[in-house]
Amino acid sequence: MKNLDHRVYLDALNQINEKPYVPVWFLRQAGRYMPEYRAVRSKFSDFFEMIKQPEVCCELTMQPLDKFPLDAAITFSDILTVPEAMGLEIKFIEKRGPVFSKSIIKNGSLNLSNDGINEKLNYVYQATALIKSNINIPLIGFAGSPWTIFTYMFYGESPKDFNQINEYIKNNLDYVHQTLEQITNASVQYLKSQIKHGADCVQIFDSWGGILQDNYQEFSLQYINKIKESLPKDIPCILYSRGMTLKPYLNQTSLKCFNLDSGEKLDDYLNQNIAIQGNIDPQIFHKSENKIKNLADEIYTKYKSNNNYVCNLGSGITPDIDPNKVGLFLKRLRLLNSE
Repeated sequence: MKNLDHRVYLDALNQINEKPYVPVWFLRQAGRYMPEYRAVRSKFSDFFEMIKQPEVCCELTMQPLDKFPLDAAITFSDILTVPEAMGLEIKFIEKRGPVFSKSIIKNGSLNLSNDGINEKLNYVYQATALIKSNINIPLIGFAGSPWTIFTYMFYGESPKDFNQINEYIKNNLDYVHQTLEQITNASVQYLKSQIKHGADCVQIFDSWGGILQDNYQEFSLQYINKIKESLPKDIPCILYSRGMTLKPYLNQTSLKCFNLDSGEKLDDYLNQNIAIQGNIDPQIFHKSENKIKNLADEIYTKYKSNNNYVCNLGSGITPDIDPNKVGLFLKRLRLLNSE
């Protein structure tokens, strides 16, 4: 295993980055915007077939690292590995996304099992170990939040009408909390095993947290807290909650690392006792080269003295973005970091 000789990203997560250096990685830094990814994806008819190949996941994780100056890697996988391991059949359909063969809204309830979950997810751990052996920067493991996984289980696909799930949780409290607890237990096993196989930190993706608003603590944050408190204390755990203003909840969690979405104001968080990454709108990469370079200059000038800041996006890179524009930004930031 290679030594971790470039620690600035982890230092920022631990609020101890004393260098005039802005660490950076991007949500979905590997993926559909890269021609290298599309070439690999074209060889597989099914997305899950592809991500169950550890060597392929390693290759996809490495693609942006080989092309861009990044300070962290994130294992190429998907948050829906957990519900699939719990017994649900999932297909990824072009232009529709993940589709479950069964859902709570159609079937009333689901037959879920945590038996043998680590064995079923071993392909992720093999990929984690393989990636770790090929890099000298921190490796990020991840999982979906229990609420986000439940949301997919409820609708059977990406939700369109949020009223349905909000009405359901009011009237089916016992079943909802029982299922969230079961997903939480599976997620704890999953993240612990990723850490055991080489993940230096983990990120919890609460992609549908914004659906909840006033019920966020009851149905999402309390379960995220359980995950955090079950993990080793020396492993940074990052929360990304799309569509949520997180500031009112900072005193309701032991989490100390947050990835802000594009709707949040980063400067509202920097003086807190937490580490912050995110909030750049990826649509900036549709702007002119000068505007992209200027953004890199502004970020470096503004945040190079902050010991708790990581440059990142507020949502994932979309397939329509030119990778050359991404490279332009990252190379400009790396140039500034090396001055």
